[in-house]
Amino acid sequence: MKVYINYPNPHFTIHKNASCRQIQSHRKGGQRVVNVSSATLKKVLSAFIKDAYDFKAEAQWNDLWLDISLSTPEQEIGFVHVIQAILGQRYKPLSKAPISLHCE
Repeated sequence: MKVYINYPNPHFTIHKNASCRQIQSHRKGGQRVVNVSSATLKKVLSAFIKDAYDFKAEAQWNDLWLDISLSTPEQEIGFVHVIQAILGQRYKPLSKAPISLHCE
């Protein structure tokens, strides 16, 4: 599952299909990507809690991709909601940002 987080236009887009054409057309070189697996879960959560990922209006800081590979789709979607709650504490627009499903 790949998840796009946008800050200036606050939203989360969950792409359940990794070969989705929208991913290919929206992913640009230099965009930040955070890989999440069972092995990296604790480290990634800790980094988000410690504000390791800044969001600003500047192009290199205004979005982020999560590449999530956990045991179940429910865990992956749950992880997105946890990340939204963590980011929402620091970035109010993300706290109420819609989470949409694409290419199921």
